[in-house]
Amino acid sequence: MRVAFFTLGCKVNQYETDLMMKNFIDNGYEIVDFDQKSDIYIINSCSVTNLSTRKTRQYLSKAKRNGGIVVLAGCYAQEIKGKEDLKNVDIVIGNQEKNDVVQLVEKYITHHRGDHKILYKIGEIGKQKKYIQTNQLEQGVNIRESIKIEDGCNNFCSYCIIPYVRGRVRSRNLNDILDEIKMLVKNGVGEIVLVGIEIASYGKDLEENISLIDVVERVSCIDGLKRIRLGSLEPRILTDDNIIRLSKIKNLCPHFHISVQSLNNHVLKNMNRKYTKEDLFHITDMIRCYFSDVAFTCDIIVGFPGETDDEFKETIENVKKIGFYEVHCFKYSKRKWTRAATMENQVEGKIAQRRSEELISLAKFQKEEYMKSYIGQNIEVLFESFQDGFLYGYTKNYIKVRVRGEKRYVGECINVNIENIDEDLLYGVIK
Repeated sequence: MRVAFFTLGCKVNQYETDLMMKNFIDNGYEIVDFDQKSDIYIINSCSVTNLSTRKTRQYLSKAKRNGGIVVLAGCYAQEIKGKEDLKNVDIVIGNQEKNDVVQLVEKYITHHRGDHKILYKIGEIGKQKKYIQTNQLEQGVNIRESIKIEDGCNNFCSYCIIPYVRGRVRSRNLNDILDEIKMLVKNGVGEIVLVGIEIASYGKDLEENISLIDVVERVSCIDGLKRIRLGSLEPRILTDDNIIRLSKIKNLCPHFHISVQSLNNHVLKNMNRKYTKEDLFHITDMIRCYFSDVAFTCDIIVGFPGETDDEFKETIENVKKIGFYEVHCFKYSKRKWTRAATMENQVEGKIAQRRSEELISLAKFQKEEYMKSYIGQNIEVLFESFQDGFLYGYTKNYIKVRVRGEKRYVGECINVNIENIDEDLLYGVIK
């Protein structure tokens, strides 16, 4: 039988999709593209914003039109908990139940396919105390692969539904992480991205004294691993001591994606974020002292309840001050169970849209200026793909590069002379 997947949301979801694919392949199924005719369609969903849940429903509808069994998995499934009248769905499974997706599909086929009732399997994720993963990736699809090291979040930011659909912090066993990465590197993966729902909290649920920095140090010692990249970071992990420790890891990429959300202290307090704009200034200044060619990227929410024009303007000015290479801008979205959904002074949609457009425009300008600064330089690129005579890859600080070259360079780190900007990437030549 044939199985097709569509993944929405974060890199954790993509990693979990890769695991589900492997489980199906190991059980004799064929994986096909989502647009192809398939016997089974699996939508690995996201519910971090209203837009993501709307997209999830659209893809459920598209899958059902194509025929076959339709499976809704992940955060949106965890959110509704079987309490909503769903259309276009045959099976609904929560985040923890992704481990059992093959068995649940086969149970549906054997026992439930003819009764036209939805099969629900959604556990109480908030009661889950330990990290559970029943399989490991062995063969990477790409030169750069994400590895999940943690699940869940304990922060309860006032706007965020994630602790309710992902549960509390659960850290993966370090030896399991190392074993998986060793196997992937052995099979050709050159760069590993350490991801999780909140990787800064890694180890807080474990008896041993271990943190994210310890994980990075251990991973960096794996023979053959060219690069390590970190997923999204809560600012509090970036203490002076941790920054110094990270700076000594030679294959760690100088690219820090910081979960900023706002650069106004009043808004940050209302968001229940545990830092100030001054903390972020210090962190970015400290990192620049210890890393060369560093790139900062971030997430920012605009239109948070009560955010004034002046508070938004301060965020804009501070984005300029820090000089982010990329800004992922999100308009605030009401989510169930969150405190922000009931706050007074909800910002009008047209105001949030205007602020979003202003921030996106600034972010585009800053990205172009940052990229221009590399014209004329010679920088290392890890090439990840080859198409129509061109190699594509990324610098350590996550700038995409294109050069004319040969396919044999895929997977290799090569120095490139940068000549100009070509749309959203740098163009250079191998010397």
